Amino acid sequence: MGTNFQLERGSFLDSSFPWLITIGDNVTLAPDVLVLCHDGSTKKAIGYSKVGTVVIGNNVFIGAKSIILPNTTIGSNVVIGAGSIVGGVIPSNTVVAGAPARVLQSYEEFKSKNDARMESGHTFDVSYTNRGGVTPERKDEMRRILDEETHGYIV
Repeated sequence: MGTNFQLERGSFLDSSFPWLITIGDNVTLAPDVLVLCHDGSTKKAIGYSKVGTVVIGNNVFIGAKSIILPNTTIGSNVVIGAGSIVGGVIPSNTVVAGAPARVLQSYEEFKSKNDARMESGHTFDVSYTNRGGVTPERKDEMRRILDEETHGYIV
């Protein structure tokens, strides 16, 4: 495990083969992500399950309810959209999503688009979060703004 690894609630690292998983720095697994190093689909047919490594690079975000399959390498600076099924090699500096996951855009395009949207949109500080003690007034204000602007950004 690298530094600054964030494993959100309900996420699972294959406990049968944890030594086959390598995780870099600044990696987030959103809620309910599965990282699998074994695949039992072959067990009944041939008497053996498939096994393989999973390598996750640096600066990777894996969206909620995604599944990372055995024999997968995810490069650095990658965003994986929620609900994706990821297998094989995911190149560095990409944004992928889908089942199976496919490249949608470069990481730089993703960053540039969101930087521009953030400049023209609304940002919220920690006081708009549960951990920041959000007040009923802040909740109402946030809802009103997002109803008008459709999206915003939170610290």
